[in-house]
Formats: sequence, structure tokens, C-alpha cells
Amino acid sequence: MNGAMAEAEGGGADWPVLPAHAGRTGEAFLTEEEAARRVLAGALEWIEAQLDWFAPRRWEEYLPRRPFRPGPLLELLGLVRSLDRSGIMPVTAPLPSRALDLAEETVREPEFARGLRRGDAFFPYHLNLTALLELLGRPHPALRAACQALLAADVGGHCRPYKPVLSRIELRYFADRGGFTAPDGLPGLRALHRESIAARGADVLQLTGDETYALTHVLFYATDFGHQHLPPHRGGTVARLRETVRVLLGVHLARGSLDLLAELLLCDTVLDAGREAGPDPRRGQVRAPGRWRRAGWNALAAAQRADGAVPGPVHRPEILAGLVGDKSAAYLFGTCYHTTLASALAAASRKPGSAPVTAAPLRPSGSTGPPLPRAHPEEIRRWVRTETVAARTASPAVRAELAACLDPLLALAVQARDLAVLTDVVRAAERLGHGGGPLVRSAATLLAAWGSGPVPMPGGGEE
Repeated sequence: MNGAMAEAEGGGADWPVLPAHAGRTGEAFLTEEEAARRVLAGALEWIEAQLDWFAPRRWEEYLPRRPFRPGPLLELLGLVRSLDRSGIMPVTAPLPSRALDLAEETVREPEFARGLRRGDAFFPYHLNLTALLELLGRPHPALRAACQALLAADVGGHCRPYKPVLSRIELRYFADRGGFTAPDGLPGLRALHRESIAARGADVLQLTGDETYALTHVLFYATDFGHQHLPPHRGGTVARLRETVRVLLGVHLARGSLDLLAELLLCDTVLDAGREAGPDPRRGQVRAPGRWRRAGWNALAAAQRADGAVPGPVHRPEILAGLVGDKSAAYLFGTCYHTTLASALAAASRKPGSAPVTAAPLRPSGSTGPPLPRAHPEEIRRWVRTETVAARTASPAVRAELAACLDPLLALAVQARDLAVLTDVVRAAERLGHGGGPLVRSAATLLAAWGSGPVPMPGGGEE
């Protein structure tokens, strides 16, 4: 494909708007452990200060009513369980105790029981909240009996084979974790996992945001958030997933997508992804997963607000600046609570018996290698030109590491449908001697297919 066609096609590219906190993603000031501890310490401090906002009635004073009203509380109890299991914070501590009080107040409201008995799309979450309360020492026998009866009757048809596999995995995980007897029509987690995106060979170049969320949640449930091994399969599933997570970490570092970044860091932990930074035998490359982890944790630490909140994808500092009082507090909570919880969960899940939670001071501790550019077309093209020129005289190991950095850029260019950028990245991989890599070959095939069509004209016509 010639350069003129690439430039013409590149004009129709669709790059997402970058959030204010998106920056150069390879720069690191803290070690991986220091950054994770800092994120966890700040997040827990913020969550404890905002506990009242987790109550549905408080939320609804200023924020739109949620379809499943106790959704934030349910997420919070998941974190409480992780903190207890990891030895970081027992359920008797003030934060978990108050969270459990709020959850009990919510399930005692008549509306919760009515919602449970409807058996609608939110039945799994009603069941899960009831189960988590019991697991954390606050049982509600009447609600549990109702959950078991409704589950056995398959109210809402949630166990049917035509339901999405992620929905069935979720329900099966909640049922097993809560000690419920699942109906015969709901397969076990291993069988369901074999049908999932995690076992079917996800195309990392073309994964949408929703598909990436689906991948992360399958891994959470299939491994009980890292407390179980991934179900065994033929075809090198775990190795392939580690590679997929590695590339996705780079993609969402470049985009500044803190929600997905936190979830992918948790996936990295549950997969125990490549603790060594040795060569990838399939590609002759340095996979350097430790580099992405360190950069990811530093990105979360750098984006974290002084109060400990981690901004979510819909958070806009300029909107917050125009609000005062409870409206300001409500906006901050509504736009930050999920990403803050996800970041805390990822940090808490790193290993059992973590060191005491204290914030590490920000200090230089060395670079993790050439920083990736942000997910911006001109920044990527400039980076590719600069780094490939520098690599001409570099060692084979440095060239291999640089080639590994190109994989996230391939995915970014493919997803933006930017043929000009994709051409540059594919050519850079070829110059570095890595044109035979599977992602490079796939990207080159897509490039050829897109480049074979007519060139769109400015007025919407075709040449």
C-alpha cells in the first residue's frame, strides 16, 4: 500500500479523546510495590471518608437512581472480602464494619426483597450481596432461603444455555462462592470457562472496551480473584492470556484508561503473568511484563488525587471545579468510586499478608525503558520514527524490547482505523526484524484489506 493512500485513509481515523491525566507511560518514579502501596493507602482513606455515599438513599439525593440500587455497596463488599483474605484489614476494622452496617440496612428495606423475588437481570447481584454478607459474618437466613429457592427454580431463566456465557459464569461464581446449590442446568465454572472469551483466543488487536471488561471479569471469576488456578485447557491458554494482558496493559496505559488499567493489573496478578523478563520463545522478544506492571502502578499513583480518589473515565476536573458543597461531593463520588475501588482491589490482591498500608514518598527510582507515547496519532508516529532510528545501533536485547513495545501501538492504530499510523508501526516492526510476529502479521493483513478499498473523498463520496 502506498503512502498517499495511507494518508488519505488516515484522515478518517477515530482516536478517543484523552483524559487530562494521560501522560507518557513508561516513566516511573516508584517501584511496583511502592506505587501499589501508595494507591491502596490513598484509596482506603478516601473510601472510608466517603462511606455514607455508598448508601443508595444518599446516592439518590444528587445522582441518578441506579438499576441495581446497592451496586456501589456490592463492589465495596467485594473489596472488604479481599482486604480480609489478604490480611490487610479484618472485617472488624472500622471501614469494613461500617460498610457491612450499610449493606445490612439496605437488604432490610422491603424494596430489596421485592427486587430479589422479581428474578430479573439483577437477580445475580441480589444473590451475591446476600451471600457476601453471610461470608463476612452478617447472615440473613430468610433472604438466603429465598435466593436458594429462586435459583433452584431458575427464575428469570438465567441458567439457560442461550444466555450470555459471561452472565452464566457470573451467576455460577456467585452461587459457588455463597455455598448455594446450583441447578443442574447451570454448568460448572470450568465448563463455562471453556466457552468464554478468555478461552476462545481473543483478538487483542480488535478487542472493544466491553470485550476487554468481559475478559477481565472472566479471569476474576474463574480464578476466584487469584485464589484458584485458571482451569486447564489445551492450546496454551494461560500463556496466550498472559500475552493478551501484556498488550492490553500497554494499550490502556497509552489511553489513560484507569478503570481498565486497574482491572488488567489485577488480571496480571491472578495469572501470575511472567515474573521473569526473559525472551518469549515464540517470538524471540523480551516480553518485559514487569515493565508494564511498574508503569501501570505508577500511572495509577500519578493520577490519584491528593484525597486518594482515582479518577474514573467520566470524571472531568473542569466540571468538578464548578460545583460546591454536596453537589461537588456527589459528582466526585459518582465519577471516581468505581475506579478507586478497582485500584484498591488490584493492590490488595497482589499477595496475601502484604506489608502495612502506608503511602510511599514520591521519589525517582529509575526509568523502565523508553516511554510509550500517548494514544495520539502524531505522538505515535513521532515516537516510532525516533525510536527506530535510535535502535539501529542498539543491542539485540534493546531492539527486541522496542519491538515488544510496538504491539500496543499496533492495537491502538487498528482500533482507531488509522492506516497511516498502522503503516508506520508495521514498517518499524519489519525494520527491527520482527515482521514475522503474529500480531504484526495480523495487523499487516488488516492493513492490506483496508487499503484495497476506494479512498473516501472529503465530501463523503469515493474516488
